[in-house]
Parts: sequence; C-alpha cells; structure tokens
Amino acid sequence: MSRLLRQYAALLQSGRSQPQAWADLCSHWRSRDPDHPLSRVCEQASAAEQAGLGAVVGLRRSLQASSFATAEAEVLREVLVRLIGIHALSQTTGAPLSGLCRKAAGSLEEAAALHAAIRTAAAGPRLTQFLLTFLPVGGLGMGVLMGAGPLTVLFGTALGWGSLASGLTMLSLGRFWSARLIRSVSRDV
Repeated sequence: MSRLLRQYAALLQSGRSQPQAWADLCSHWRSRDPDHPLSRVCEQASAAEQAGLGAVVGLRRSLQASSFATAEAEVLREVLVRLIGIHALSQTTGAPLSGLCRKAAGSLEEAAALHAAIRTAAAGPRLTQFLLTFLPVGGLGMGVLMGAGPLTVLFGTALGWGSLASGLTMLSLGRFWSARLIRSVSRDV
C-alpha cells in the first residue's frame, strides 16, 4: 500500500498534475492486475479527476464501496483515509502533496516493520507455550515406553487423580496467562 503513496508522490514531484498522476497510476495498476484493490482505487480517483470532481471524491467512493473483512483490506482502508486526509491537509495548508504522501508512505512502512518485529518477538514465547503444553504428554509417552506405568498411577490411585487434576489446572492457567501476555504485547502496538 505504501507503494501507491510513493508512486503518487513521485509522479506529482516529476511535474504531473493530479489528474495525470491518477491516470498513470490507474494504467500501471490495471496492467499489473486488473482485479487488484489498488486498481479499483486508482480507477475511481482517475474517473473523479477526469469528471472534474477531484480525487478525494473518487477515494471516498472507493472507501464506501470496499468491504474491509481481511487484514489487507483494513490496511487499504487506512491508506484511503490517509490519502483523503493528505489531500485535505494539502488544500488547507498549501503543503506539497508529494511530500505529505512520501511521509505517509514512510509511516506505513515503519508500522509494517514494527508489526513484523512484534510477530517475530512473539514467536519465541508462542513456541515455548506450545512446548510446555505438550511436554507432559511427551513425559507420559516416555513413561509408557520405559514400562513405568504412569497411566496406571494417574488413573488408578487417589494421589494420581489429584496430581492429574492439579497438573491440568496449572497447565490451563499457564496457557491462559501466556496467551494473555502475548496478546497484550501485540494489541498495544
């Protein structure tokens, strides 16, 4: 999505007018993949520019027409909202549209890098959580293979039943706590 912002900024900075830039973007994205969501966004913006309504009208139409069920679609919605805001900011303050688009693209790229770093950092705790969940099952399997009879002890005595109940309780609490910690780190960013 940041590629669209960078392309738009480059076209504007090269001297293209907004209608020319949107027409170029439209033909570029349509040639790559006519069904890509950015193709439709560029078509809407280009059509609105050619009709003399301005790109913001086309961007708003794209925003209203899109369904945002997936994570990629949510990023598209964010880009559309940013583009509308960038146009409004440029019109009110006179700030160059190309510079604002470049800064927004940089912001999107930094956010994507941050989310990737969080996913990478959370991979270790998730793996640890997985291993600690199935470690007792592996221990039982090893006991059975060695002939120690752990299932007989667990299910045949009161102490076994108590150990099983407390172990499952601790396992459930540990999974709940680990999942909550991982979720809190991912959610806050």
